[in-house]
Amino acid sequence: MLFELPDVSASPTQAASAATVGAMTSAGATQALGAIYTRAEVVEFILDLVGYDVSEPLHRRRILEPSFGRGDFLLPIVERLLAAWRNHGGRASLAAEELLAAIRGVELQREVFAATRETVLVRLQQEGIPASVASELVNRWLVQGDFLLEKQPSDYDFVVGNPPYVRQELIPPALLTEYRRRYRTMYDRADLYIPFIERSLSLLAEDGVLSFICADRWMKNRYGGPLREFIARGFHLQSYIDMVGADAFHTEVSAYP
Repeated sequence: MLFELPDVSASPTQAASAATVGAMTSAGATQALGAIYTRAEVVEFILDLVGYDVSEPLHRRRILEPSFGRGDFLLPIVERLLAAWRNHGGRASLAAEELLAAIRGVELQREVFAATRETVLVRLQQEGIPASVASELVNRWLVQGDFLLEKQPSDYDFVVGNPPYVRQELIPPALLTEYRRRYRTMYDRADLYIPFIERSLSLLAEDGVLSFICADRWMKNRYGGPLREFIARGFHLQSYIDMVGADAFHTEVSAYP
């Protein structure tokens, strides 16, 4: 099912929100921005779960990672895409044409974005893709900005990732006001990963699949009510995997409230 994108027209709080986002993207902001890094085996499992498999023509599919950080999901996605492309006769001379629309990655923090972008750029060149084409690909694939505020393309076949964990108390007031204006799931004490789920689902293609690793409190707490209603209206839950007790992250995560 397709959904309209959230309203991206200007609002009285938008200028203040933009300034706040700029401040939040400065050096050393990673922890405040809720960056929690996922173990490789969990990433591979999630990619397998959604069917992002190298036996498929992945260069003809579209995948979104809305908060790619240092590339825990993004880099394995690139590896699988390149392997699938090779398996289906991909040639470096056709890379720009065949791979341009395959990936969309968004990251808020500028320094993290730049470092991961460089890693992807080098990997493409290692594949034999000319430097100019590799640069064109990463410029199309990767975007630095706020996933919840920036206009995004839609119709993704896959959305995967580990959305940021940020308490409302840590979100600057102007930014929180803008999030609430755009996302009805940003309700009560909802954590930032809640509107990430809403927006990501809204960007899926008709037969698209989303898989996130996230806290499960939204499934039972009051603040999760609007998200549960949103999902019940337009989506089907195919798999729920309880990872309590599993060592899924590189750092300890506290799910709240």
